[in-house]
Amino acid sequence: MTFLQPWFLLGSLLAAVPILIHLWFRKRLKKIPFSALRFLRSTEAQRFGWLRLREWLILLTRCLLVVFLFVGLARPHLKSTLFGMGRLASVCLIADNSYSMAYGDNFEQMKRMGRQVISRYSSNSEFCIIPLCAGRSETGNFWMSSKSALHALDNIEITYTDARIREAIERVPEIAPKHNIEYVYVGDGQVENFRDFPTRVASQGQFIWVHVPAGGNISISDVQLKDPVAVPLQNYTLGVVLKSHSPRTWSGKMGISSGDYYLENEYVLNPHAEAVLDLEIPMEYVRGKVQIFDDSLLPDNIYYFNKQLPQNIKVLLIGDSLYYLLALRSESGRDMPFEIKTTSTIGNADLRRYDVVILSGVREISNSERLRLDDFLSRPGTGLVVNLGDSTGENLNNVLSEICIIQENVLPKGYVIVDWVDTSHRIFSIFEDEQVMREVQFYQYTKVTARDGVLSRFSTGDPFVIVRGNKVVITGRMLPQYTDFVYKSSFVPVILRLLVNFTTDASRRELHVGDDVAPFRSVRTPTGDLLESGDRFKIPGFHVHDGETLCVNVGYAEGNLHSLGAERTAVLNIRKVDPETDLAGSDLSALFLILALLALVVELGLILLR
Repeated sequence: MTFLQPWFLLGSLLAAVPILIHLWFRKRLKKIPFSALRFLRSTEAQRFGWLRLREWLILLTRCLLVVFLFVGLARPHLKSTLFGMGRLASVCLIADNSYSMAYGDNFEQMKRMGRQVISRYSSNSEFCIIPLCAGRSETGNFWMSSKSALHALDNIEITYTDARIREAIERVPEIAPKHNIEYVYVGDGQVENFRDFPTRVASQGQFIWVHVPAGGNISISDVQLKDPVAVPLQNYTLGVVLKSHSPRTWSGKMGISSGDYYLENEYVLNPHAEAVLDLEIPMEYVRGKVQIFDDSLLPDNIYYFNKQLPQNIKVLLIGDSLYYLLALRSESGRDMPFEIKTTSTIGNADLRRYDVVILSGVREISNSERLRLDDFLSRPGTGLVVNLGDSTGENLNNVLSEICIIQENVLPKGYVIVDWVDTSHRIFSIFEDEQVMREVQFYQYTKVTARDGVLSRFSTGDPFVIVRGNKVVITGRMLPQYTDFVYKSSFVPVILRLLVNFTTDASRRELHVGDDVAPFRSVRTPTGDLLESGDRFKIPGFHVHDGETLCVNVGYAEGNLHSLGAERTAVLNIRKVDPETDLAGSDLSALFLILALLALVVELGLILLR
């Protein structure tokens, strides 16, 4: 046992005072014979025996009261084989303030354990309190006393971000420490926190992890358009990616809200499972939030979304326009989200008014048209579709040179079929059965070579559709004399999805805490604060930029509360401290003060007992 305030032990010497008082009064007593009472001795012998015993018991309780009181004030602690008392070191205490610590009361537990850690070191030790996630709670990189360290620990605030221990260690003070450095991390010890753990620290064997127990968690890792390029009728579908990091089956409610629209359902998720749950929402509501209930980690229970639906897409159609017009203007008599203008050449058309330009069967463009087309494609949310014709000139070749190299026209014997499509790409994702596209025949096409971006091929192995950036090349011409594709049921969906593919990624409206604000001039946070270029998003919620709503969410990786395993802990040479055995109950001050109070109660009971 060790004492943090050993000078109080001198006060236990005052236990001699009750003994001295007792002896002093006992010496002053005189025996006076009184003959009239000598016959009462035998009858009162037992009573006097009890009084003498009570007198000694009262003396003992008074002595114990003094001893227990001052021993308690001396703050006795039990020694631990792993984390002993009175350690002398320069301590870098890494306090986990990532958002996973919002699970239950873990953040307050972290601070309590951090205070216990500081108390176990010698008063001559020096400390540096480093929040795992830097930010407003950063205390500064300097060495301080234990009193200042306790104050700095109390001032740490929880964040909505995640971080690595490696990054925290890099913020250790540059000033040379007085003693050997010991790194003490107090937190839940997620696997992600130890990624890229410094080998230098591991080799020294001076890293201690005080484990704050966590639990299981259910998180919303993503909310996505079920079909991001489909044109909705009345409702569109959101796919909510729900992930379980819990060893137990989760059963609870999930709701979606947008304006005055609200939908809530009950779901069941198996342990460590991931599910994509479909939620329908009217197309007039494009932003809102999805929330799960009955879960202890609150920050990742809400996901804010803002989806851009395909509508009011302005298309300039140049060249062979008939079948593209049929595909874009109507399908089953319903209105389509396209505004179309047709022309034979680019000419003097103001390309700034359009989102997509289609060159169908166009052989060549002029130098000025090429420059204007390059300027058009430099804008976000724009796209170019080139349906190759019988030949291509130099300027058009230059426009397409980064996508493919055009070789020659091919007239196959009979026809070729579309033999393969990349169904993992969202343009062709609806064709789970590739047989649908294999029914398409082409009697003529342009042979090209492409390094990447090929989403579909003919049976000859030559590319059919190539997508790279905001440019698309289609090597088969869309006229009946060249293909029967224009009569197939798959023609309209493919053309629609090709065009919508560009515009749905026109601007990024969903971001994460920690992302740079640089792409925006100024952003107003949900709390009313103003963020400008150079700042980072700090809290989740709806932010506003020039009247446009931005959705900021927490990163999903931090929601996995799985801690570093014993095997990996040993590999990294980390000494793990169990708070239940190495920290909890080691301070015996309260025990001795309670014993002092108990001694006082016993003394009063003996005095009142006759």
